[in-house]
Amino acid sequence: MSSLFDKRFVLVVGKGGVGRSTVAAAIAARTAAAGRKTLLLQAGARDRYASFFGSSAHVGHDGVELRPDLHAINTNPADALHEYGLMVLRFERVYKMVFENRITKYFLRAIPGLDDYSILGKAWYHVEQSRFGNPVWPTVVFDMPASGHSLSMLKIPSVITDTVPEGPLTRDARTIEALLRDPARTAVVLVTLAEEMPTREAIEFAEHFRQLGMPLSHLVINQVFPSHFPVGSTAHSVLDALGRSPGPLDSDLDHLVTHAALARSRRELNDQYLAELRRTIDAPTAELPYLFVPSLGPDDIDLLAGRLYDQFSDS
Repeated sequence: MSSLFDKRFVLVVGKGGVGRSTVAAAIAARTAAAGRKTLLLQAGARDRYASFFGSSAHVGHDGVELRPDLHAINTNPADALHEYGLMVLRFERVYKMVFENRITKYFLRAIPGLDDYSILGKAWYHVEQSRFGNPVWPTVVFDMPASGHSLSMLKIPSVITDTVPEGPLTRDARTIEALLRDPARTAVVLVTLAEEMPTREAIEFAEHFRQLGMPLSHLVINQVFPSHFPVGSTAHSVLDALGRSPGPLDSDLDHLVTHAALARSRRELNDQYLAELRRTIDAPTAELPYLFVPSLGPDDIDLLAGRLYDQFSDS
């Protein structure tokens, strides 16, 4: 099996607030740095990619270049459906006659999950897009919606094949489903935090994906606190001794000890859930550090990309 950075289609999933977009950007940065022309795709999200890569461009449906070999798109259901309609019908005038017809609109509204399908279809289109027999995008990284929404989106192709009459829509749905279930081309990367609620949801999420026929290929545990006071170290002993000091500490030293104790307890909490995640989820696992910066920029994304490559280059 090829490594994560050789896949055609990388789905980055996870609950809101765990750094899913950060991890997607880091994966895309690494594949682009290796010379693989990469498309970073998201849908209806607040644009963070421009600031991640130090660009002044607005990332929208038409896409922008963020750095050599790396482009980004932030699409929406209406534009994606329009693009899909043109892809099938070829001409704008024909599209308007068909898709803007009152009866057709009624039929389209009856199709379950059409908005989600249009987004997923756009991602599939870019994976399959070719020029002169070569892929336009050797890598497409899809920064998917938060947990439950992404699961619903990935179920849509099978729902369409089960409920919609035979035609172009069902034909494409079968092709998309085959892509999603093909581990040679597609990787599913779950992002989480080493904390109680994200850990519980990640374990549940991994089981849902297994039942969907798309077992997780990689797990990324994000924002792990540094281990400044490992058990048995001199720093750990000194912090304990200062905490047991019988007399009052100097004000500055007292603040330092308080913050150090908080940092140690946060890392100990991380260690508890790191162990549980590694024990429960059977997938190659990477840990990314908590970066103490006001906002992430290009250097931070490249640092995280390097950490991911170091841990995932053979898996």
